Amino acid sequence: MVFRLLQYHWLGNLPLWTRFKGMKNWFLWLLAGGVSLVGGVLALFNPMSASIAATTFAGCALLIVGALQGYSAWTASGTRATTGAGLMSGSALLLGLILLLGPFGNGDLMRIVLTLLLVVSGVAIIWSARQLRGDNLFVAALASGVVPIVLGGIVLSGFPAFIAGNLGITLGVELLALGVALIVFSIRHKKMRTA
Repeated sequence: MVFRLLQYHWLGNLPLWTRFKGMKNWFLWLLAGGVSLVGGVLALFNPMSASIAATTFAGCALLIVGALQGYSAWTASGTRATTGAGLMSGSALLLGLILLLGPFGNGDLMRIVLTLLLVVSGVAIIWSARQLRGDNLFVAALASGVVPIVLGGIVLSGFPAFIAGNLGITLGVELLALGVALIVFSIRHKKMRTA
């Protein structure tokens, strides 16, 4: 029976609502998305003159978002929902801790770690967005996953320098993209529960 379910799943024959069974806590996703959006806006408002404050705000916001996503992953029943939420939670928590505790080693290590975490965050969002194929929210969720991957490439390459050299802008945009993705997932799940 498990093989049959996997076979139908990979062929796309399962109804869309069965893919969302694991995301029970739509309100937590909405709350995490709201916290992420607020943290992103705060990080973008004052990136140059208060980069320490922007980093602290972004680090705290990422810790809260990661904790809420971790709880959602812990209570999820589906493998897809657990995997996606777990990856997003882990990357948000790790990035938040690195921001709050400071860079370890020289700046190159921080740049590489930030790049990896941004790419992991983007891949996790895209992984979760696969559940929305055929939905009008799919494009927004997919774009929210592409943004951190592009930011990771910018940070690693150093081009353009005004974004790569300013952690406040990078984190603000990442938090905004994550917030949009989480809100899209919560709206879709809410629609599925009421339908």
